[in-house]
Amino acid sequence: MKIYRLSAFVLLIALILYILSGYGMTKGLIDQQNARWLHLNLLPVILVIAFTCHVGLAMRITFIRWQLWNKFTAVFLILVFAAFLAGFGYIELYYQQLTYNEDANEADDDNVAVTPATPAVKIFTVQELAKYNGLNGQPAYAAVDGVVYDLSPVFQNGIHANLYTAGQELTDAFYSKHMKEILNKFPVVGTLVK
Repeated sequence: MKIYRLSAFVLLIALILYILSGYGMTKGLIDQQNARWLHLNLLPVILVIAFTCHVGLAMRITFIRWQLWNKFTAVFLILVFAAFLAGFGYIELYYQQLTYNEDANEADDDNVAVTPATPAVKIFTVQELAKYNGLNGQPAYAAVDGVVYDLSPVFQNGIHANLYTAGQELTDAFYSKHMKEILNKFPVVGTLVK
């Protein structure tokens, strides 16, 4: 029972921190770099372990009360939670990277950048894109998959998350932390040629 109660408290605290770190990443409530690390690396593991302990013990107690606890139900619970942990591990370690690689391959195969329809799209060279670094009143532009976006709202003084500077090609850096759909919020200002 002590493990059951402890896992409930850990689950509650981790869930609250997970929500706060999510807001910290998007709304700037706390330092974005620390919020991102907590939200993407530490808290999912703690949540899954606490959830597995709490729910597994609750199911065990339920089976005992129903007088159904035996070797079969014990093995059944172990297999269910092992499959849950394996599925979570797969998603955490491989799924996002595979999704990004498949999207990149499709874009390469079609030789077309995936962009919303825009009238009169400007062509940027690497040197011209560098001028839009978010400093001295300039907007903050960045290229992802060859498409140049106006990302001024997320760059402060030309810096995003204390790591990335505007005015450059950031495809790999972007996909390491974000899903492609987030770019739909930002206007397309052109395409990047190398």
